Amino acid sequence: MKSLSRYFFYALILTMMINSILYVPRILINERYEGALMSLILGTLIGSILLYIFTGSLLKFPGMGLPEIFKLSLHKSIYIPSLLILGTSGFIAGGLVLINFTFIISRYLNPETPSYILLLLFVFVVGFGAMQSSKTVLYCAEIVLILSVPLLLFLIIKALTNKHMSYDAVKVILDYTWMFASWKSLTVSTYAFVGYLTLSIFNRTFSNSTDIKYRWLIPIFGFGMLLSTFIIPIGTLGTDGVNDYIFTWVSTAEAIQMKYAFIDHVVYIFLLIFLAITFLYTMVTWHIASETISSCFPRSSPNTSSVTTVLPNAISCGLMGIATIVTGSLLGEDDLFRVSSFWMTIRLPIDVFIVLTVYVLSKRRPIL
Repeated sequence: MKSLSRYFFYALILTMMINSILYVPRILINERYEGALMSLILGTLIGSILLYIFTGSLLKFPGMGLPEIFKLSLHKSIYIPSLLILGTSGFIAGGLVLINFTFIISRYLNPETPSYILLLLFVFVVGFGAMQSSKTVLYCAEIVLILSVPLLLFLIIKALTNKHMSYDAVKVILDYTWMFASWKSLTVSTYAFVGYLTLSIFNRTFSNSTDIKYRWLIPIFGFGMLLSTFIIPIGTLGTDGVNDYIFTWVSTAEAIQMKYAFIDHVVYIFLLIFLAITFLYTMVTWHIASETISSCFPRSSPNTSSVTTVLPNAISCGLMGIATIVTGSLLGEDDLFRVSSFWMTIRLPIDVFIVLTVYVLSKRRPIL
């Protein structure tokens, strides 16, 4: 595979889409009077810097993933815990998204079915996809995003031009732009850019690529995505009323109608897009996580869909699937929000540690 730039953008767009729908609106709206807008600016800046450092450093090791780079330069006592932490964090990220989506489906589409039944079905589908080879996962991501991104852009434009969109409510929030951002809102904003970490495994499939084109577009697109998913719910649901909703963007989509379309409510299209990108995001994060964790074992090799290479991935995905089902059965919606918020606050230091480690290794022992 030679189109590194294209597939790298796919991973970034996927992460921005899922986090902008799930985490950014709810957490930042809670912080809307306490520096949320400033966090969007700082989060874009910090996330873009980390992205540039990580990609620039990793591209000095063409055709190698993070496990191979760590094994070359670090002792077992350092690289194995680091890879286990990175892999576990990937599983947690995907698992929380899957549980969130299960709650949404259970509330809006199928309230009669117990959530753990839905979660069991979703885990099986996602786990099977995560056990495929990296090339298969990337091809799947390309297909899903080509179908989903135009629909999402249509929804954003429809929301911004909707007659119920109150820009006066947005102007009220603009008065709080220069308030200092809280740690929680800052970590959530930077998390929208964390898709660059998928290159830690996908770099294996791009042995001839040494550059990523158009990286300068990422901060522009990322900030625009964050800002639109923050102000649209406020403009649609009201400055104060927006705080009454748990799944903010689903409620926002419910309030938007399409007079001349064959579907009169945007929420149906929204949930269809949400279904596709949730499965895809969890599949990608679990694939990265299972590949990272399996590389900690002796005589491990990248997944090529053969029985011997798939088995470690299947075990790790199976164990995480069980943990996801149990967690989803025990947590309520408010509990899940608190867990997700806490996860965001501790994830940024992990990302910074990984980025700085790769940067130092690239300076010490670059491979051209």
